[in-house]
Amino acid sequence: MREPADVLVIDLLGGLGDLVMALPVVHGLAERFPGAALRVLTHDPGATLLDTDPAVTEVLRAEKGREREAVDAALDRTDLLVSTTRLHGIPDLVAERGIPGVTNLWRSPPPDEPVSRRYVRILAEEGLVAPGYRPPRIHLTGAEVAEAEADLPAGVPVVLVPGAGMAVKLWPHWAELVDLLGTVPVVAVGEGAPVPQLPATDLRGLAARFAAVARRGGVVVGGDTGPARVAAAVGARTVGLFGPTLAARYGLDDPATNLQGLPGCPHRRPTAITEQVCWWEARCPLTPPAGGPACMADIPPAAVAAAVRAALPVLSA
Repeated sequence: MREPADVLVIDLLGGLGDLVMALPVVHGLAERFPGAALRVLTHDPGATLLDTDPAVTEVLRAEKGREREAVDAALDRTDLLVSTTRLHGIPDLVAERGIPGVTNLWRSPPPDEPVSRRYVRILAEEGLVAPGYRPPRIHLTGAEVAEAEADLPAGVPVVLVPGAGMAVKLWPHWAELVDLLGTVPVVAVGEGAPVPQLPATDLRGLAARFAAVARRGGVVVGGDTGPARVAAAVGARTVGLFGPTLAARYGLDDPATNLQGLPGCPHRRPTAITEQVCWWEARCPLTPPAGGPACMADIPPAAVAAAVRAALPVLSA
């Protein structure tokens, strides 16, 4: 194919975690076409994570409800396009302009192939990225990470992320986990756990805190949420708690530990999660033993505590 002068990546699925899972696509395209300008169209606040990424020439921001207009404007000088979504009429707009690329990275997914790896495999088969996979990575400045150090407690901390954008992903055992961790310094991002909360900050500040945790050798614990994916993408040891989503498809990359609740749930649909009976309203059709969705309640605090301790060098040495 003719070398493109302008490459556009569109991630308008709407979730912070979706953008993080698309980062291997962004970086793979940048390496494959080093002479091209590479632009990314996505939503705030996730867009801010790309502001200092050396692979990204320009970050374009789409307003919620005006995505089609943003895509139409961004296509004006595009030579090659990759989109993680077919929403907002994107395939039709691309076809009208005759722009080559890929607009269906979700086609025929197997239930046990991680999403990011699936993206890269499809693009490699199309000749748009080199074969091979590297996990998502977020670029921060040294000054941001150094400033974030001051917000962390002394020692090697464990940072809990008890919240979630969807009730179906909430884990009900944070208090029990804190008790099991004993004297390990533990803080939380947001409400939901009986430990001190870190001061409020913006998304880049949060990413920098996670990077500072990584620098200290600490651990971040959270559900299948955007912040947990950010933590892993800045290098923090991360323990992910998976219930309605299948860890084999949505799990965090090594060296993270992914714990799956209720692995045999008959209602889970790994390749069609938005069609699960529990997805939008967290109405679990099973009887949860401790509040919340049964799959999340099924993840034992002892298993999470063991994963945290195994990930802490000062405890596992």
